[in-house]
Amino acid sequence: MYLGRIPRFSPSFSPAEALISARFLALQPEDEPEVRRFEKEFAAYIGARHAIMTPSARYAFYLLLQAMGIGPGDEVVIPGLTYFAIPSMAVTAGVRPVFADIGLTTHVLDPAAFEAAITPKTKAVVPTHLYGTPCDMDAILAVARKHGVKVIEDCAQSTGARYKHVRVGNLGDAAYYTFGLTKNITTLSGAMITTNDDQVAAFVRKEIDTSTPAGLKKSAKEAVTGLAMMVATNPLVYPFTLHQAIRIGNLLGKDPIHDRFGEEEVLYKEVPKSFRTSRPRAVQAAVGMKQIERIEALNGARVKNGRYLDEHLANVPGLTVPTYAPGAEPIYMSFVVHHDKRDALMKALLRRGVDTTTGYMNDCSDHPLFPEFRRPCPNAARVKQEQVHIPVHPNLDQKDLSHMVEAVRSACLELGR
Repeated sequence: MYLGRIPRFSPSFSPAEALISARFLALQPEDEPEVRRFEKEFAAYIGARHAIMTPSARYAFYLLLQAMGIGPGDEVVIPGLTYFAIPSMAVTAGVRPVFADIGLTTHVLDPAAFEAAITPKTKAVVPTHLYGTPCDMDAILAVARKHGVKVIEDCAQSTGARYKHVRVGNLGDAAYYTFGLTKNITTLSGAMITTNDDQVAAFVRKEIDTSTPAGLKKSAKEAVTGLAMMVATNPLVYPFTLHQAIRIGNLLGKDPIHDRFGEEEVLYKEVPKSFRTSRPRAVQAAVGMKQIERIEALNGARVKNGRYLDEHLANVPGLTVPTYAPGAEPIYMSFVVHHDKRDALMKALLRRGVDTTTGYMNDCSDHPLFPEFRRPCPNAARVKQEQVHIPVHPNLDQKDLSHMVEAVRSACLELGR
């Protein structure tokens, strides 16, 4: 019997990764061989010369600024719609974040807005391949080369996406990725840097190798959480457990999923000590190796689902669907639509069994954390107010997709009356 209850996400963490986690946590082998093996496999997958595993994407970004000699008095162009931690780490490095607007429906950096944000102090740009959608990299690279600006790709949500047949992360000067439980691939926690620049790689490698290994308690906790989320989002379990918790939370003005995986938005006055005491461990790399084996199947399922939603939601009244730059090959990490009655739409969809979210991205161009860096980014502001993430994860089947399309269509028609 089809129950029509669809979770907003389902982790890529599977029983295979759970068994690997248990084995490596029990045996506690030497870290370096396994981490190096994963780095080599990841570099080959992206097509880059170097890959270095790091504790987090935000620390990876900070290290890349340091490696490129970008510091106090310099500026870096960042999309207005982004995760708070990236401009926050720029400030930590003494770098001024200059926000540039995004495409209204692509959700990624507008090349014209990037060029308009450049000053003599601009040293780098961060094209964020947000929601798994590659930026218009030909245009961005042309502007960057014209002005002598380094390109640091943000691939936190786009591992495996391509632009004109080249994987993102191998288009600019360097890139960073993140592998949390909610991403398209996971290493329980942790991140990666890729680059073809030997000097940048050597700098990052030295910083990571001289840091202290992470405690295994966090990896164990994330493995348990991943296993719990795998069970809780199972179609036979979800309707009677997590879906009910979300409904109750919604009535109380809470979001238990957002609360579990979100975090407080803060400025870092200095690099947190934990960044230098969290060198990735063998268990994380071993899980990553298994995920690399599965990534094409996982991303392929996302692409299939995303293209179905592209086609079947294109003409729903009152709904705006995403668009993509020419040459972009998205992996559909998220399927983000717009509606001017966003909150009402989300409630209507939850009543129809479809769980959605507004996500974790913010309009940082007009954010209380960055008052001295405010800069008009009207598209980022509008997306922040209107965006809804529709489920697009690999564990959806055709019944789920059909149910979601009909739920979105009927909810939008209801709101349009």
